[in-house]
Amino acid sequence: MDFTLQEYLGGIASIIGLWGSVIYIHSTLKGKTTPHLYTWLVFSILTWIAFAAQLSDNAGPGAWVMGITAFFCTFIALLSLKYGEQNITKSDRLALAASLSAILPWLMMEDPLVSVIMISMIDAVAMYPTIRKSWHKPHNEKLTSFNIGSLKNTISLFALTNVTLVTTLYSVSIIAVNCIFVCICLYRRRVLAKADFIAS
Repeated sequence: MDFTLQEYLGGIASIIGLWGSVIYIHSTLKGKTTPHLYTWLVFSILTWIAFAAQLSDNAGPGAWVMGITAFFCTFIALLSLKYGEQNITKSDRLALAASLSAILPWLMMEDPLVSVIMISMIDAVAMYPTIRKSWHKPHNEKLTSFNIGSLKNTISLFALTNVTLVTTLYSVSIIAVNCIFVCICLYRRRVLAKADFIAS
């Protein structure tokens, strides 16, 4: 059986995605990572929506990664109920409310492009609780998984059989948000390490 280049890349991206998710879940179960329920709840909803949008636009093997991501986002959201961040602030609730309230208008739209644009914006807002938590606790996130997430989404873009804004925009936005988040965490780790050194 012959496989196309897109199928090979889709398979590679999916395996990388599995690897990143397993690393994150293992770190969570060990108590080293504390995922924020609000972020992962919204992520799970968004990735299922994006997966459906990609399938409707004939994304082909490039959509495999989104499907796998949707499954593991849902699993991590469930893990967050027991192992996640317990300090929930008012601003976290506002971010959750803003993200969830924007999903209803999406359901009323028939234009896949508009829906993916909205999803990309909601994704950024949904990341706020995790960014807020990580600003104070930058070591409580497994950055390796976010870097792997960027890699898998980059590869998945080359696995698309139909390259359009609908099939690419959300993946690109995930890559951007992941990179920004990793930079924030690395910056905060450096600042806190310097403060601890001065204090000692």
